[in-house]
Order: sequence, then C-alpha cells, then structure tokens
Amino acid sequence: MKTEHIVLASATAQPGKEAELEAALREAVQPTRAQPGCLQFSLWRPAGAAGTLVGFERWASAEHHQAHLQGAHVQRLMSRMGGVLAAPPEIRVYEVVVA
Repeated sequence: MKTEHIVLASATAQPGKEAELEAALREAVQPTRAQPGCLQFSLWRPAGAAGTLVGFERWASAEHHQAHLQGAHVQRLMSRMGGVLAAPPEIRVYEVVVA
C-alpha cells in the first residue's frame, strides 16, 4: 500500500546570505508544484530565525519524491547552496499515521 510521503527540509543560511537562500528556494517553488505527485509544497520560516527556511512537501508517494530530486530545478538549487548554507540541510521524511 502506498501512502503520502511528507518531507520537512530545513536550511540555514550563513550570516549575510539569508536573502540568497530565500531567493534560491523561491525559484524552486513553482517547478516543484508542477511535478507529478506533488500534493503540496510551501516554505516556512521559524519565528525568530530569519536565516532558516523550512520546506514542507507532501508527495503522493516516495517514488514521486525521488523523481522530484532528479529534476533539473532541484539539481540547480543544490549547486547554488554550497556557498550559502551554514550547515548541510536537515531533511526528515514522514509517513502519515492519522490524517
């Protein structure tokens, strides 16, 4: 049985690189939402943490998410992050228990 695939990805910018991180992630929003199996994609900022952004992703399946990771826009995003991030992004994957 396939279930929804939930991904929370948190990225923190180096000091002075906050706008660059936000611009890069905003650029990925529309191409991600247009991909097959994308049920939801939104960006969030934790209160009081201006340099951190969290992507909330809902995918129809793990396979859809894996296909997303191979997309040209994701590869472009990853190539831009080297000089922007303070640390590697934290990515957590969840399965729905009760919705």
